Parts: sequence; C-alpha cells; structure tokens
Amino acid sequence: MPRAISGLQGAHRARRQLTRRSVIARQLEQIAPGTAAVQTHAGEDGRAKWVVLSSADGRPVGADAEQHRAAYGLLRRLLPEVDWTGARTYDVATGTVTDSEPAA
Repeated sequence: MPRAISGLQGAHRARRQLTRRSVIARQLEQIAPGTAAVQTHAGEDGRAKWVVLSSADGRPVGADAEQHRAAYGLLRRLLPEVDWTGARTYDVATGTVTDSEPAA
C-alpha cells in the first residue's frame, strides 16, 4: 500500500507542476506575447537588476520596462523556491529554471 500512496503523491505533484507551468506560460503570453525564455541578470549586490524576454529564436521580445517587471514578478511569485539572486533562465516550454552564470 505505501508504494501506491507514494505513486499517487508523485502523480499529484507532477500534475501541480504541469498546471503551474501552463499558468506561467499563459500569463507570460498575456504580459509579452512570444516570450519563450525569461533571463534574469544579477547586479553586483546579487539581486536581479534586469530581465531579458526572448522569443523561441533567441531574439528579444519587444516589451517595455513594465512588461519586464511584470514577467519577473510573476516568476518570483509562482516559483518562490527558486533563488533569484543570481542569473537565471526560465524556459517557458519546459518550465525549468537554470543557472545562467557564465562559465569561468
């Protein structure tokens, strides 16, 4: 029985993650249409200083400062477990956040 319960819990967790990814994708599309990736870049104090919204081909999405702030705020609210103090990239298609610090 514990394996069955564990399996159900895993399925519920996966469903929540899929739902959250869909919500983020839908809201980013409303904020800045065509956004496929959100990159944050950290300033010297470690806090995110600027945000780049990119299309699927890697080009910047035409968005104003308010749209950039809204996209960053959305990610911070819906992904509170992520440490946003460094450079990060959120991939809209996969729902994953990766470290975007340049390799030394």
